[in-house]
Amino acid sequence: MKGVVFTLLNEMVEEQFGLEAMDTLLTNAGLEGCYISTETYPDEELFLLVEEASKLTGIDANDLVRSFGEFMLPHFHKNYPTFFEEGMNLKSFLLTVDRVIHVEVKKLFPEAGLPEFNYIDENDNQLTMIYSSPRKLCMLAEGLIAGSAKHFNTQYSLIHDECMHDDKDACHLHITIQ
Repeated sequence: MKGVVFTLLNEMVEEQFGLEAMDTLLTNAGLEGCYISTETYPDEELFLLVEEASKLTGIDANDLVRSFGEFMLPHFHKNYPTFFEEGMNLKSFLLTVDRVIHVEVKKLFPEAGLPEFNYIDENDNQLTMIYSSPRKLCMLAEGLIAGSAKHFNTQYSLIHDECMHDDKDACHLHITIQ
């Protein structure tokens, strides 16, 4: 997993739980050092950090991962504003995730293990994002959707009725824009 995920996690942990919290998580997870955004790290390190954060805070791991996704979006907007074109709305932005954003990320980081999204574009107000990844970080995707909705000042509802955690091939994220 790319180091940018870890550096953003560090920012979130320090911002929400205090400056020493990340050191505590690293120690409790048996990890050491700091993360560099352009480097690649084992997925297991992220999972260990989330597990330790859940123990430390008493917050369910899935809720933490979802919150992290929501936290990430403003940082992505700040660092990669070209992906947020003038005139976009929530739906048009979400449709660019796999078709534009991930294509560009792969150009910069060919080794990046990005999730795949397929889409069912039902109508102007409905979109189903079909998430697939061996990491099974569908809650991160939910959080990124929530962060995107905040960015575009859009109310929405999400139904996550099929999930890889329930032995499905992919997660189905049904989004209705209000």
